Amino acid sequence: MDTGTRIDETSPAARDTSTSDEPAGGNESRLWTYVAWLIIAVAAILRLYDITLKPLHHDEGVNGFFLLDLFRHGVYRYNPANYHGPTLYYFSLVVCSINNLIFGGEGTTTRALRILPVLSGTATVALVIAFRRWLGTLATVSAAALLALSPGAVYLSRDFIHEPLLVFFTLALVYYGLQFWRARQRQDLMMCAVTAALMFSTKETTPISWAAIALAAGLAVALVNSQCRPAIRDFGGLKNLANSLSLAALLFLACCIVFFSSFLGNFPQGLRDAVSTYTYWSRTGMSQQTAPWFTHVRWLLRIESPIFLLGIAGALLALIRRNNRFALFSGLWGLGLLAIYSALPYKTPWLLLNIIVPMAFSAGYAIEESWRAGHANPVTRAVVAVIGMAALSVSLYQSVLLNFFHYDDDRWVYPYAQTQRGFMRLVEQIDGSAQDIAAEKTSIAILSPDYWPLPWYARNYPNAGFFGKITATNADLVIVSTLQQAQAEPMLGGYTKRGSYPLRPGVQLTLYVANHASH
Repeated sequence: MDTGTRIDETSPAARDTSTSDEPAGGNESRLWTYVAWLIIAVAAILRLYDITLKPLHHDEGVNGFFLLDLFRHGVYRYNPANYHGPTLYYFSLVVCSINNLIFGGEGTTTRALRILPVLSGTATVALVIAFRRWLGTLATVSAAALLALSPGAVYLSRDFIHEPLLVFFTLALVYYGLQFWRARQRQDLMMCAVTAALMFSTKETTPISWAAIALAAGLAVALVNSQCRPAIRDFGGLKNLANSLSLAALLFLACCIVFFSSFLGNFPQGLRDAVSTYTYWSRTGMSQQTAPWFTHVRWLLRIESPIFLLGIAGALLALIRRNNRFALFSGLWGLGLLAIYSALPYKTPWLLLNIIVPMAFSAGYAIEESWRAGHANPVTRAVVAVIGMAALSVSLYQSVLLNFFHYDDDRWVYPYAQTQRGFMRLVEQIDGSAQDIAAEKTSIAILSPDYWPLPWYARNYPNAGFFGKITATNADLVIVSTLQQAQAEPMLGGYTKRGSYPLRPGVQLTLYVANHASH
């Protein structure tokens, strides 16, 4: 496979420091296509296989609750104090509606709930392949393969959270930004506006990504010399560029208004909340889920070392050689995000996904440049091949272990306050105990203050109540935390203790079944 031929930067085909990699021969073109589709297929299989294996965690349960209300009642209101933006729910509404149309009954199944993150994660890998023009064939294949197998990229694409969607929109923004820089077409600028709006409507951390991208782009343009930097006249002149930017700004605002106002159903309150949320998050980001500054680096070394180490090598190599502006941009983008998130006290594993994607590009560049450097030395190329295969093998091995065996083990970084697999025995006991009555008649009293994601699994029990404290009840089923048992048991004389089940580390739930509801 051709690993890429540099185009003369003064030629019309290379208005930036791009690389063109279109194979001349049909056989090589077909090989590229087969490899690209193989990588996408592997990415899809890892993300989709046995998608309901892992129980929903706390945040998934909350997100599922919002989606359920939107699906059943058509109601969603953005809350600036909680949970992030609306795109996850509206795009998932489409998925669940299609699921309902095809299979009938309840469209909001656990499998349907996680389809959007699976699609987002797989589409991100596919979009990486579209950067071949700027990175080179071997570098692009390596980057896409590393991201397809990344333990964290797979793990988070199997969660109903906002991050996979945010990262896809972020990469799309970069892609259309490069397209606009290269071709000067207004439609690419409009797509930049749309993808930026979708980012903003997905999660409040979007400005951090914008800042890292802008800083990296500025440094890459300044550090990599080119005879073909575009001037204002290349964009049709100052007036034309100003009109295009104004139109893009209006399109950005329109998209944000539509989503945050719940398609104008919560206008203008939704827009006020979209702005006021930053007051809330600036406080919680300094006080909640805090950890030492080096936490993200430690996590990356533990679970994402192939991408992280090769990515650092690629960033340094791009800085030294300055022969590929996009490779340098990617390295600076990833390291810039790492620096920002390290400086902020707030630390969570899902933030790593934002760093992994640009670092994968940088890692791919390191592999390709090392391969090129060894063109006259078979030993060097053999070493590069071994390193590349070892990186992919380690990523695949860790990905399989994490996602299919240790998915609730917090020693593997990404299972952060993850619901334990034993929790599903509680769900089975609830469903089994309700068989003697009927789901619509079974009453359930959840007295434990910790219960998410139980509301999702009890979504088909209309008489389920979540009290969060000990209170008198005559419900068919009663659930308390193990810490409440001594207080609860004196009033549960007519109940039989069915068992205790783990919710997440440090939290156990106990199920009591009324004697009249027992088998």
